[in-house]
Amino acid sequence: MAKATTAILLAAGEGKRMVSKKQKVMHNLCGRPMLGWVMRSVQQHITERPIVVLGFDGESVKDYFGKDCTYAYQQNVPGNRVDALRAGMSAVNADTGYVLVMAGNMPLITDRTVAALVEAAKGFSASRLICFSDDEDTLISPAYCFEISVLRECLKMDASDIESYVSCLRKKNMAVVDVYAPYIEGMEIADREDLWCCNAILRREINASLMRKGVTFIDPESAYIDADVRIGMDTVIYPDVYMSGRTVIGEGCRIYNGCRFDNTVVGDNCDMQAVVAIDAVVDDGARVGPYVRLRPNTHIGKNCKIGNFVEIKNSTIGEKTSVAHLTYVGDSDVGSHVNMGCGTVFVNYDGFEKHRCKVGDNVFLGCQTALVAPVTVGDDVYTAAGSVITEDIPAGTLAIARTRQENKEGWVAKYRAIKKKEK
Repeated sequence: MAKATTAILLAAGEGKRMVSKKQKVMHNLCGRPMLGWVMRSVQQHITERPIVVLGFDGESVKDYFGKDCTYAYQQNVPGNRVDALRAGMSAVNADTGYVLVMAGNMPLITDRTVAALVEAAKGFSASRLICFSDDEDTLISPAYCFEISVLRECLKMDASDIESYVSCLRKKNMAVVDVYAPYIEGMEIADREDLWCCNAILRREINASLMRKGVTFIDPESAYIDADVRIGMDTVIYPDVYMSGRTVIGEGCRIYNGCRFDNTVVGDNCDMQAVVAIDAVVDDGARVGPYVRLRPNTHIGKNCKIGNFVEIKNSTIGEKTSVAHLTYVGDSDVGSHVNMGCGTVFVNYDGFEKHRCKVGDNVFLGCQTALVAPVTVGDDVYTAAGSVITEDIPAGTLAIARTRQENKEGWVAKYRAIKKKEK
């Protein structure tokens, strides 16, 4: 497979039509900035790091891509693309070989088309991309592959756009090969409507790819799955689901309405209903939800039952544990086969610092138990309903931490009589 020496990605424009303080090429499409999509398509077709030409808010681009790129700066901003190309060529050290030149706001260009541009340019002066639609519309896109020595000569001439160099080369009988691709590959994002349109196209492609791998979507148009998400076969995705980051869903899961996962790993054969999970892990066979929030550094063990109305933060929950109703677990390590009664609360904050609790295996926490951290609950412990636990509980113990009930017979009648006299 032919390769170019490097690629120059033009990303200096301010993008005023986006009406944004953010650099245009850093706007998100299915979990990646639009420049990231372009870079993904060119990387395997170059031998050196791509060169990104920066102008407006260039630091945000550098912060995201870091050392994966070489950076050049267009001095006369706003300027034009020839100015940006000159800045990019100043960072090209080679005198021979080929260089890809591409706008940074063309996220739909494919790896296959980039390969064709490089292959077509070999043995000639340059290649350029022409995109076409079914109704015979054509679009000359800002995507080229030039022989480096030829491009250096071109840049000595004054021009306002790169296409002028193609015309000049052809007038000199120097071959420029046209490469054809579908219209959408040449689309440049200039405003929010373009962003929405490209996002919809990418989202359909992502969902279609997952379906080809054995994932079922009840309504693919209402499921938002970002590009780096992985989903196993025989998993069913219901409407109104959003998955982002490096989320991984196992096989045979059911992901019901209202779920949002970010950088979350879910094992095989899990049921997730109305769950918000960020930087969390859920092991095989768990039943989570509805109305559950899993905050960062939470790990749910195998075959657990979590929900309804439960929040868990920075905690591990052992296998086959039930946290079934109206419960908060924070900064804690909970064992296996634990049952938490309705309203259990782990009191982890003293107003200044967070403290951890540890709960052993086979523990039964009665309804409305409050564990005031730091506290350790041993194995095979029971707590009475309504207990406020402030001390460690040894294994095999029943802990009762509440005021003893006192029944005052006849009190109600006397109280009512007093109140009537006061009227």
